[in-house]
Amino acid sequence: MSAVHRRSLHDEVVEKLGLSIVSGVLGEGANLPNEAELAGDLGVSRNVLREAVKVLVSKGMLDVRPKTGTTVRAKEQWHMLDPEVLAWEAAGDLHLPYAFNFTEFRLIVEPKASFLAAKRATDAEIKVIRDNCAALEACVGHLDRMPDADIAFHQSIHRASHNALLQHLSVLTAAIMRVQVVSTASRPGDFERGLPLHRELTEAITARNAPLAEKVSLALCEQPYLDLASRVDRGDIGPLATEPQEDMP
Repeated sequence: MSAVHRRSLHDEVVEKLGLSIVSGVLGEGANLPNEAELAGDLGVSRNVLREAVKVLVSKGMLDVRPKTGTTVRAKEQWHMLDPEVLAWEAAGDLHLPYAFNFTEFRLIVEPKASFLAAKRATDAEIKVIRDNCAALEACVGHLDRMPDADIAFHQSIHRASHNALLQHLSVLTAAIMRVQVVSTASRPGDFERGLPLHRELTEAITARNAPLAEKVSLALCEQPYLDLASRVDRGDIGPLATEPQEDMP
């Protein structure tokens, strides 16, 4: 039992420090308090703290040097596709510019994933894509089901690309995609507006029309991109909605 307790306490310290860094409480270049002081503030032993710091060093978030102590590294040096880093980004007060970065990432990646899926998908994989599209369409009036259904749809396309890196990326980015999907489908009619493109993409992949699949996927990714771009232009940088709203009766 004690080993389990130590493990969970270690994870808790890693999460506390990670969230503090992601949220900016510990900003870029900030020096952490000395080991004894920080361990006291967190209510843990120095050994637990050392192990937690090692984890964050391995994620590129902290730098430990003999003369300067422990400092927060620049964000571009973090391992941004690390599952825990992504989860911390999604769990905190996610600000619009970060979600906007993700829509740009989707614009770059997803059209080519759709192109490859149209060329490489097996009959069984096409059936999964079609089933996932139907499940997504069934979310009209039930927006609480939409995030899981939308993620499943796009992940099935990535799997059908038969590209190991694309498959891995779709799994790693699921937490951030959930927040982005909800935030860009929270207003009445937003979700329904994107459904025809999901169906068009499904039919293009089914027809094994790779250029059309790429074109439709680009149009589909542009919808949330343009939505968030307009908010960025307005200077809206506050937290995004993270829970879908049910359609009004």
